Amino acid sequence: MPGTGRHLAVHIGGALAAVAAACALPALMAWLLGPHWPVLLLPLGLAPLALVVLFVAKVARWIRAPVPFRIPLTTGQQRGLPFIIMGTRDGFPYPPATGSGGQSPPSPTRTPRRGFDNPHSTFEVVIRVLLDVFLLRPLFRATPTAPKLGRGLAHGMARWLWLCAAAFHGALAIVALRHLRMFLQPAPHFVAWLEDFDVATEMFLPKVHGTSIILLLALLFLLGRRLALVRVRYISLAADYFPLFLLLAIAVTGIVMRHLTRTDVTAVQQFALGLAAGKLVLPARADFWLLAHVFSVGTLLVYFPLSKLMHLPGALLSPTLTLANNNREQRYINARNPQVEVLHYADYEAAFRDRMIEAGLPVEKE
Repeated sequence: MPGTGRHLAVHIGGALAAVAAACALPALMAWLLGPHWPVLLLPLGLAPLALVVLFVAKVARWIRAPVPFRIPLTTGQQRGLPFIIMGTRDGFPYPPATGSGGQSPPSPTRTPRRGFDNPHSTFEVVIRVLLDVFLLRPLFRATPTAPKLGRGLAHGMARWLWLCAAAFHGALAIVALRHLRMFLQPAPHFVAWLEDFDVATEMFLPKVHGTSIILLLALLFLLGRRLALVRVRYISLAADYFPLFLLLAIAVTGIVMRHLTRTDVTAVQQFALGLAAGKLVLPARADFWLLAHVFSVGTLLVYFPLSKLMHLPGALLSPTLTLANNNREQRYINARNPQVEVLHYADYEAAFRDRMIEAGLPVEKE
């Protein structure tokens, strides 16, 4: 049953076991293979190809899906027809009416429209998508209902969730861009700028990057929230815990390699540049933390298009976000809807009139 101890143990334990296998099995296989450990790198090289193929296949399937109705989600007043005039009372629109009890109603005015929250044109749709994707506005507007101590149910703004999600996505993007120096030689100028901008403190060598710390703390917050909130823990499955544990494994192994074990960065860079050029330049020895890190990344690349991590391309293709709300002016006809034969009622009655009369059903023509 969801929410029980056994349910949590199965899903959390299963996710942890899968991540532990992705980290430990490569090192174990490298130890067993001895000098032949580079064989392990062959399946790793297929991970980016699997990402591209699976990603394109899923997006193509979404694109082909018919959208029979225009169903945009909106959070503001729709563009009204010119002859509709609304009044306002206590901040809420209402149809103007005559006053009663000697009190005159407020003067009728046109209700202001929220253009980017209820888009009417393609331009407004584009601005809305950019705001929702890059600023995570749906999380900022979220008002979950949760029990308050001694006050029953109440609404609360999920500001901490929005802040943490924004920090996680921003830190992950900067960390990924910083890794371009491993694959590009010479590295682009903006990568060097990010390196300097991202330094949290110069007290240690190598320098501590702020995004590494932010990424780790954000992941711990997201995991703690999923475990602490009953309503979230109740609906959480292994598919929800696995990407969090996998990203934590990638972050932890990367920090350990940089600051604790002092992995040979030059050898790793030569290995990455060789892969980018189609050559195999192997490190002198198999490093456990390096294998755990790169195989965790490879697992994430393969898992990404198969999971709910595809929410970004899913949002960009979602009719609830990318369609304008102009049903009052234009009839929406989806070009991808399959053509079906339609039997009008007159034809139906002409074909089955005798049986309908025999069954006592009313008919239009006797």
